[in-house]
Amino acid sequence: MDEHLRDEFNEWARAGRGEGMEKGHRPVGEQAIERMHLPSTARVLDVGCGSGWATRLIAEKAHEGNVMGIDIADEMVQLAAESSSSFENVEFKVATAEELPFSDDEFTHAFSMESLYYYSNMIAALREIRRVLVDGGTFVTVIDLYLENAPSHQWIPTLKVPVHLLGIPDYRLMFEENGFVNVVDERLYDPKPIPADYSGGSFATRDDYVLYKKNGSLMLTAEVRK
Repeated sequence: MDEHLRDEFNEWARAGRGEGMEKGHRPVGEQAIERMHLPSTARVLDVGCGSGWATRLIAEKAHEGNVMGIDIADEMVQLAAESSSSFENVEFKVATAEELPFSDDEFTHAFSMESLYYYSNMIAALREIRRVLVDGGTFVTVIDLYLENAPSHQWIPTLKVPVHLLGIPDYRLMFEENGFVNVVDERLYDPKPIPADYSGGSFATRDDYVLYKKNGSLMLTAEVRK
């Protein structure tokens, strides 16, 4: 397990950044989850669940199934569990995507919101996600930090952990070379307006923020055939 990554995201949990991540990612995350067309009986793995907000949205749709959220940060997992106590079909575990503690074919769907590029070994993570999905299963991931969205590159120097910066063709090829089929990429757009007086934060300028939102979030959808 990547202890540096675990420590960093535990620090995020202690700093209350789980709420901020939900606020920032939810408008696009909701769109991605809608596009999954989850049946009520779905068995879903949320990879890199953070505070569990997406896990709970998925659980509302898979109300006759079950949803498992995993995260490398034990304090994030504790926060997610505490925030999800009213959901009977949700469970959380501390785990790394590169070594999933689940049996083959355990899930019908997998979801990852803004976590894939943090994994030191993305190929191992993809192979593990494919392993735990059933034949015909679906993996959906949303990525904001990617090569074609130049303003997002500003985040890299501010992060305390290494990340991968890949382009859309790179992601598609990596998925296909590791056993996924019918790989589709599309962009999702956050409808929230940008304040006219925006003066920095995640981006150096308002123009950077405008361009970032114009480029959109990258969503990749892929299927498993065994």
